[in-house]
Amino acid sequence: MQTFPIQKIVEHGPGVKSFYFEQTFEALPGQFVNLWIPGVDEKPFSISCEQNGLTEISVKAYGPFTQELMKKKVGERLGLRGPFGHGFSLKENSLLIGGGIGIAPLRRLAQELSDLGMRFVSLLGAATEHELIFKSHFQEISTCYFYTDDGSFGEKGLVTEHLLQIIQDEKIEYIYAAGPEIMFVKVKELIDPLSIPYEFCMERYMKCGIGICGQCVLDDSGVRLCVEGPVLNQDDLKGVTELGKVHRNATGRRE
Repeated sequence: MQTFPIQKIVEHGPGVKSFYFEQTFEALPGQFVNLWIPGVDEKPFSISCEQNGLTEISVKAYGPFTQELMKKKVGERLGLRGPFGHGFSLKENSLLIGGGIGIAPLRRLAQELSDLGMRFVSLLGAATEHELIFKSHFQEISTCYFYTDDGSFGEKGLVTEHLLQIIQDEKIEYIYAAGPEIMFVKVKELIDPLSIPYEFCMERYMKCGIGICGQCVLDDSGVRLCVEGPVLNQDDLKGVTELGKVHRNATGRRE
């Protein structure tokens, strides 16, 4: 663990911010770091971008830790540990499906695919427009489809509404997804019959980050998300029985 001053903060809307730190490591798209607020706690977050000598971490306020994080100012020091985990592979003619703050790790993936000149399409959804973070960035480098629950931007509805039609129209050969697990359940239900390979960026309470504590193990596969994940492909997910179901909290108890 090392501490670094916050170099910059960008507020996307109420309760959604990106924090920037001096880049001291290189991370693969899909990898994560543990962020430490001294005297509060340590939590895992995906890296949303590495650019211009800065590492970007994008966060939505959910619980006590992220609410405390929202109070931080430029210059204050936070701890960073990582990067950890297994990231995305890089495939041509792919579809990036992002839901809410799940758009964050896809931004890093989109950056890499774009730099390599690989074609991809973006399908992004959120509750409301300000939670469609980085939409202008995605528009600059890919064909985009946007959905919001309230219809404030793009089409009103969920990203899965016209998924099969988009796959057909855009001649998609590979799928990436990041967001709430209930979205994964629906996406998997739709695309499994098509035999299109895919990767999901999963979230759990990844306490240690190095595979020791077992807090992030997926039943009944034995997959440790902090090591074998957080990015899992269709073969990795075959043994998982709890997709979209209850999670474990910090004590290991199911919620």
